[in-house]
Amino acid sequence: MKLPFGITAFILLLSISFTVRAQDTVLLFHPTANNLELFQKLMDDEIFQLNGYHLLGVYHPGESYDYSKAEAYIDEHKASWFSLRKITGELGAENVFSENPASIQFREIFKCSRGALFMGGPDIPPVVYGEETHLLTQVTDPHRHYLELSYLFHLLGGSQDPQWKPLLEEDKDYLVNGICLGMQTMNVATGGTMIQDIPTELYGIWNAEEILALPHDQIHRNYMDYLNTKCEGPTSYHFHRIILRKNSFFTRGIGIKKRTEPLVLSSHHQAIQTLGSGWQVAATSMDGKIIEAIQHIDYPNVTGIQFHPEKPGLFDPSIIHPLGCDSTINFQKAIENSDSYLFHLAFWKYLDKKLQQNAGD
Repeated sequence: MKLPFGITAFILLLSISFTVRAQDTVLLFHPTANNLELFQKLMDDEIFQLNGYHLLGVYHPGESYDYSKAEAYIDEHKASWFSLRKITGELGAENVFSENPASIQFREIFKCSRGALFMGGPDIPPVVYGEETHLLTQVTDPHRHYLELSYLFHLLGGSQDPQWKPLLEEDKDYLVNGICLGMQTMNVATGGTMIQDIPTELYGIWNAEEILALPHDQIHRNYMDYLNTKCEGPTSYHFHRIILRKNSFFTRGIGIKKRTEPLVLSSHHQAIQTLGSGWQVAATSMDGKIIEAIQHIDYPNVTGIQFHPEKPGLFDPSIIHPLGCDSTINFQKAIENSDSYLFHLAFWKYLDKKLQQNAGD
């Protein structure tokens, strides 16, 4: 007997819920094949072990990425530690910071998970933080942003609706971490705004030559690709130091000494301008103009970082990147035998420890 569509959909939803509840789950937003491979390598190298956890990749069908590639990766590598969950419903700038067609699904994946991870990516549509679009802002995947912004608003609330009850009030130990775009999205989701282009807005610079002539710690990505036209494209990543704030999650949770000024790997032209509700600064650039990390005041396991501790080259000395037409860089060798290398290892151990503390609660 063929069941009515509504009953069939309910049974399917129930089976999905049971599957992800059967073990501790961490959500991964933007679960591309590359990101799956990245986390597999972090686990294989025992950098981020995720012992006992299942990664549930969350995406919206409107995103520009073809998620059949992620499905193929899972099948090819028999990656039973990973599965995908499509969030449906129309999302746009007009409804991401309110109850919307995805809200029921957001509450479901929150209930079945212990945390959520948000990765790097392209520029956020300025309309969602009340600004017009800078000429150097490139919005290439709006539906990805709408999904991630809305889930984070559901988790944390924001100044857009002071009466909103954040989901994290039900589980204050829930872990949330954002890397680069991930941190920026966390901030915008709670009512914050963005510097849309660092060189032009902060330093009044409009050409690559002047940017590359800045002090090393004032450069936040490698701009050599603007100058090189007849050689392999250089990496967009650039090392610079950061300042860790007193009583930040780095110095208290991770155990890094405050006087440490670690080299971190960045590739971004935008940055947080004004903080959304509930945040405090955990780290800044050396000149204090760029917020390099944030932590939530009310939720102890909610943090964001502007830099990229996940890049495989930081831990694998065999990976070589072009730096310019006549030069290369090995990320691992650039920081090996230093506090900076230990800093990167400690970051992942910190997230692991927080998840293990939450496991089975």
